[in-house]
Amino acid sequence: MELGMYNKIPLSEISSRFQAHLLGKDRLISKFGTLSSITNVPELQLSFVLNKKYLEDFNNSSIGACIVHKSLEEHCTKNKSYLLTSENPEHLFYTVFMHYYENGNFENLNTKQGSNNIIASSAIIHNSVVIGNECKIMDNVVVLPNTIIGDRVTIKPNTVIGGDGFQVKNINGRRKVLPHVGGVRIMDDVEIGSSVCIDKGLFGEFTTIHNETKIDNLVQIAHSVVIGKACTITAGSSIAGTVTIGNNVWLGVNCSINHLLSIGDFSLIGTGSVVIKSVSPHKKVFGSPAKTIGLICKCRGDIVSNENQLVCNKCGTHYLLIENQLIESK
Repeated sequence: MELGMYNKIPLSEISSRFQAHLLGKDRLISKFGTLSSITNVPELQLSFVLNKKYLEDFNNSSIGACIVHKSLEEHCTKNKSYLLTSENPEHLFYTVFMHYYENGNFENLNTKQGSNNIIASSAIIHNSVVIGNECKIMDNVVVLPNTIIGDRVTIKPNTVIGGDGFQVKNINGRRKVLPHVGGVRIMDDVEIGSSVCIDKGLFGEFTTIHNETKIDNLVQIAHSVVIGKACTITAGSSIAGTVTIGNNVWLGVNCSINHLLSIGDFSLIGTGSVVIKSVSPHKKVFGSPAKTIGLICKCRGDIVSNENQLVCNKCGTHYLLIENQLIESK
């Protein structure tokens, strides 16, 4: 699920308005994003590239159009669409994005609320928020637009859901924190502690917390993060933008996850760890920078080598290591 613009905009309109030369097919644009942005409609996305390497990545992607410096025109292909510019493509991209944001072109959710919810009188629930059934929203919680809350969700005091992430860019000569046009989706049976901040997606995508994940106090979850089912995120953890966390993951106290990483199912991140590389499933990592110190079972027991076999020392489950991937042995 993602939010886009109310009306699709022809590239030719953007080209004319911002003095960029349209090369290739005139196509409709309904969303913005980088090459790493998550989207269900890449053919409707406008992106940007800064050098030949990323232009090749764009050419091999399913993204519809990008802004590129005119000096790279010879590396453009016939089946893609480009806006050629003599200025910095990134600056132009964010200038275009801000123009359509300031003119109110982006979608918002329709407000809706289910039954049997307990919402504190001091909580602030904005318009364009969807709340399911049997939720408990405590004192001084702020829920900002484009937030979807499932059933039986608990949100404890002073938490902020759906604020803008911290994306700083130079727009027309001034440094600005960019407005975010996506949302937050919190699935069923999630519990969120006190003074937690969960930022919405930047370009229309939803920061998503899946079923039965439990989040402790003082946790920061940045824009466009996806957290799987039944995860445990302990106090003080900080998760940077566009991180994907699998199912049944444990994040220890005060750990930090760098942006654009993936954390595999059943992995465990130790207290105070600084994760700067993606983590494979069932890995136990610790330190700054975090390094693998062992293997972890789905029951949270340690996987040890026993007579040339990998066995959980807690539940006795056997595993096989095939092409560096840990697979449960049936």
